[in-house]
Amino acid sequence: MRKVFTILAATLFAGAAFAEAPAMGPVLSGEVELKFTQDANDDWGGAMGLDLGVDAAGVASVDLDFSATDGNAVALDNWTVGTTVNSIGIAIGDDNGVMPDAEGNHTLAAPAMTESVKVTAGAANVAVGFSNWGSDITDLSNIQGSYDIDAGVAKVTAGLDYNLDSENTVLGAGVSGFGVGSMSLGGAATYDMDAEKFAYEGTLGLAGITGYMNGDQDDALQNVGGDYTYMLGGAELNGGVNYNMDSEEFTPQVTVGFSF
Repeated sequence: MRKVFTILAATLFAGAAFAEAPAMGPVLSGEVELKFTQDANDDWGGAMGLDLGVDAAGVASVDLDFSATDGNAVALDNWTVGTTVNSIGIAIGDDNGVMPDAEGNHTLAAPAMTESVKVTAGAANVAVGFSNWGSDITDLSNIQGSYDIDAGVAKVTAGLDYNLDSENTVLGAGVSGFGVGSMSLGGAATYDMDAEKFAYEGTLGLAGITGYMNGDQDDALQNVGGDYTYMLGGAELNGGVNYNMDSEEFTPQVTVGFSF
């Protein structure tokens, strides 16, 4: 079964690579982000992030996420290379997880998926992860799948992760864009079948402010937080804070981003 998935992914990606290419040249875009976070000692530290995207229309797209701190080398955090063939999207990289996500993302089950192949067809997404990308691409780690449903009043996503080694399944569901007056409500939930554990997060958006709260079946309210985004000229300013209800600690952060 693992070899079948590997051969299928390799065949699809190879076919995409040789697809007919239009004459348009590649377009480079990106964002530089400066993030300042307060630690447990009340000290503020800064880090720089660089997100680069290369889009050669009709051929391929490349997304590279870098990070750096003062005095240290630049590191490649995430990468993805993809293309679309006859409305089928194909991507290889280490940022292809398709499970429903959330804003704070402290309590939801988050099955690891490193290097993987993702195939997108309409509202359906399937990703197959590699256990050891560098030496044996026939050894698969897990399979993730999700499906998006436009329910009219909101977008609903159902997903699952199946680990091929442990045979554990994690179920996930997400809702976004549910309007109540001028507010937008959403949320996500996961259930780990081996651990028999349910976790959730609810979100609220209003006038540039995004708030969230999360917890699980053992601790119903663990974190409360939010952030506010403001455009100042060509810069995007974002200020946020998380409050841990158990440790009673605040974790604020400020981010300045520039897109090009």
